[in-house]
Amino acid sequence: MTQTRVPVVPGHRGAGARAIDSLRLVGAAAAQIHSWATAAEGRRRTEQVLRTLDRAGWQVVRHVRLPSGGYVDHLAVGPSGVYLLDSRAWHGVVTVDQKGATITPEDDPGAAWTAGGEHRSLPPAAAAVVHALTTATGIALPAPHAVVVVWAPFPERVAVSGGVTYVAGEHLADWLSAQPRRFDRQRLAALSLRAVAADALHARTHADRANEKA
Repeated sequence: MTQTRVPVVPGHRGAGARAIDSLRLVGAAAAQIHSWATAAEGRRRTEQVLRTLDRAGWQVVRHVRLPSGGYVDHLAVGPSGVYLLDSRAWHGVVTVDQKGATITPEDDPGAAWTAGGEHRSLPPAAAAVVHALTTATGIALPAPHAVVVVWAPFPERVAVSGGVTYVAGEHLADWLSAQPRRFDRQRLAALSLRAVAADALHARTHADRANEKA
């Protein structure tokens, strides 16, 4: 009996395989868009909290360009010192240990992962920002606080690891207000952070955002 051999065309892929590839691309794009949206929501919620501190003499700017490149969400200076804040809207329960923040999805505990990048990037970024501000103003500033604002379930509420303080977003205002005073009002007023940061760090102030919407 003669067997018929069907030639295989190298590199040929059927319509089904191409459709699967297309679905994967769409899924990846959707995940990226979702990630951007949740990050933006985290920044927005942090900004709302920081606005409540204006009456207590805090100065806040947003979208701070780092001397080394890249941006950080917010820079805040108040009676208790200088804070560089990045917001994270992680999906899952957050715990913090010496490795950084571990995020455990509530519907898939086996998919837990650790976000350790903040340990490497945020403390040196905070130090660089304070150095730039000191150079620009001539005012000696206290050592900065590198802060990750967590907008996710975070039972500890506050934890410190690798030079970074992780603070639950809903607890941020209370935590900032409870820190020991390191600035007198006169020196804080002389800093004029909004003008200096907008010039030296290309940061955007709350007033800038209001003008954009007008």
